[in-house]
Amino acid sequence: MILEIYLFDIVKTWQKLHFNQQFNLNVDEQNLLFIGAILSIALGGLSLRLVRQNSKLPWNEAIAAHILCLMFITKGIQNAAFGYVNSGSEGDVWQFWFQLAFAMDYIFESSIMAIALLYPVPLLRNLKQVKIGLGFVVFFALFRLTLDAMGFNLSAFALFGFFYFATAIIWGSVYIRFRLIPKEQQNQSTQNISLLSGLFTTLVLGHIWMWWPGFILQSEYFYFLDPFGQTLTTTTWDYIWGAGYAIGIAAGLTIISVEIYQAVRGNLNHLLYVVSPYFVLGVIGFLIYSQGSDAGFAVKSNTGENVQLWSTFTTGLHFTIIRPLIAMYILLKFNLLDINEKTKPMAKTMSIVLIVVATSAILELVQSIIPINQMISAALLGILIALGLGWEEKSFQTLVSNPSHIRRDLDSKWFPDLKISRKHISRIEIACLLYCLISLLVSFIVWEFDIILEIMSERSA
Repeated sequence: MILEIYLFDIVKTWQKLHFNQQFNLNVDEQNLLFIGAILSIALGGLSLRLVRQNSKLPWNEAIAAHILCLMFITKGIQNAAFGYVNSGSEGDVWQFWFQLAFAMDYIFESSIMAIALLYPVPLLRNLKQVKIGLGFVVFFALFRLTLDAMGFNLSAFALFGFFYFATAIIWGSVYIRFRLIPKEQQNQSTQNISLLSGLFTTLVLGHIWMWWPGFILQSEYFYFLDPFGQTLTTTTWDYIWGAGYAIGIAAGLTIISVEIYQAVRGNLNHLLYVVSPYFVLGVIGFLIYSQGSDAGFAVKSNTGENVQLWSTFTTGLHFTIIRPLIAMYILLKFNLLDINEKTKPMAKTMSIVLIVVATSAILELVQSIIPINQMISAALLGILIALGLGWEEKSFQTLVSNPSHIRRDLDSKWFPDLKISRKHISRIEIACLLYCLISLLVSFIVWEFDIILEIMSERSA
């Protein structure tokens, strides 16, 4: 998972700087975090049960589907933890929630790298490579958690931003390989593989793409990247993070350039409609972020409410609402869920929950900046939910009745057949549960020993 853009304000709030000016915006962000927690946990929990009932999935898709569901459950815990941090609780208990959020972020990042190695086209070609690859991502999460317990929080050793490189390189390479495949080899499966790779890349890197003008034009709000301030991070840490953002933007510009090129040639892919809004919003965001004199990471303390508001409605919405919606589309569209008469009610419940909560959340955000009478707000909410449910019914039926395939009419060399039992795959859930329990223990240790406060004190000195 990606560390949310608004975390800089959280740190500033702990330091009690500019609290009054930021209070209303922090409340909106806090509510958005809790909404994102509900969406992510609902998506992950309901989807996991449906994935476990799908015995038709090939080994790599089964592993990737399990990890994707667990990833969003932990992502929901992370959003809730940051919400409690942002609630301004008294004392130093915020350290517990802050550390727990970071621990859940580690599993998000490791999960992303694991999925990229396996899906849609497995880069791990035999059982030994699968053990080594998945073992590495597990070690990566545990290693970073160990660093936190030892007091090396937010140090360069944790390689923050590394998974941006992995996402851009792996999924970007798969996208290029199948999107620009020779015309005589193109078919619906190659289109679907490139679409799926692009969707996963958007899920991870979409918020970065909205800063592409700042990267190209060397603006201060991008190149003075300092997400947590000098009291928590080092220059090396900031450099690694910024380098990950740079390669993420490069991957996004490559994808949209290829999609425009293919659309001009008459080979349109729906991915163009997904990625283009991010780059259009980037142009508008450039005008807003550039208002600050030194707007490093776009949310420094000297930026105005317009910058904060834009950040909430773009980056914040991507983190908390767009990501679960993209994941739900992938699960339904690419047949990771076995939808039949028995499982269909639960699948519909999942989609309805996501649509209703997302619709009401967006309306609440709009209402927070545009005063609307409560009666009008209730009427609008009813209308939007009715429209959302109508759209959901039509879209759900379309996705279920016309799933996309990625193996049909493709050479079997792309998809090695490994004999991995479902019993072994289900152990991923046990491993995730154990990690969460260890994370709770580490978070308690960090809180009891004031590790984060000591780091802030040492680095500020």
